[in-house]
Amino acid sequence: MNVALNRKRSASTPEPDDAGPRVSGIPFTEPLKRTKTEGELDEIDVISPSEAWPVDVPGILSSPTLPGPRGGNLQSHDNMANYAANSSILVFCVQGDNYQLHYNLLCSALPDLYALSPSLQAFVLCRDPSTHSPSTTAPFSLPLIQAVGPSYNHFVRLGLLHPIGGGLYPLDALVVVDARGRRRLVLPFGWGAGRHAGNAGGGRTVQSRLMEMLKGCIETLSHEP
Repeated sequence: MNVALNRKRSASTPEPDDAGPRVSGIPFTEPLKRTKTEGELDEIDVISPSEAWPVDVPGILSSPTLPGPRGGNLQSHDNMANYAANSSILVFCVQGDNYQLHYNLLCSALPDLYALSPSLQAFVLCRDPSTHSPSTTAPFSLPLIQAVGPSYNHFVRLGLLHPIGGGLYPLDALVVVDARGRRRLVLPFGWGAGRHAGNAGGGRTVQSRLMEMLKGCIETLSHEP
């Protein structure tokens, strides 16, 4: 599956031969891994308006939605009081059943994102809100939107259907949609440039880079006409 992230090339990205010192002609594994990950992170960029995919925002927002998990202890949170059609930036936490890191990071970043764009809206896109639990550690739950129905699949429309998910599960990501309904940023978690985000070693560095990109994207979009 080819998920277009509109990546930019970095002239400073080292080639594998420059990965680091060698022993018997074989580069150390860890420097190579870091170099590859850093190069992939460098390639993620805000998608230009002319190349951005259109997103059916009304269709997504009209899909079955729960304020939080049923029977859960999480307090519900939304920013719908500040929502303005054709003006609000949207952040979708596209979430499968088992990965929670990107949701927790988004919840932690929301105060900064609201400061940049007060009408910003954040939602979870999941397979089935009635059985979904976005996090076991977050202080609140964002609205849970049903992404798969009899006649629609929002994972497909966002280009994030998992290739071995049986047509029901997504690639976990944070997706930014601008006020005109265009997909402007895709931040992968657990795959692609974000496959090491949950690692005990360099995961924090990857997390920081991805969240810096998210905040930078929101700041950029908040200044667009």
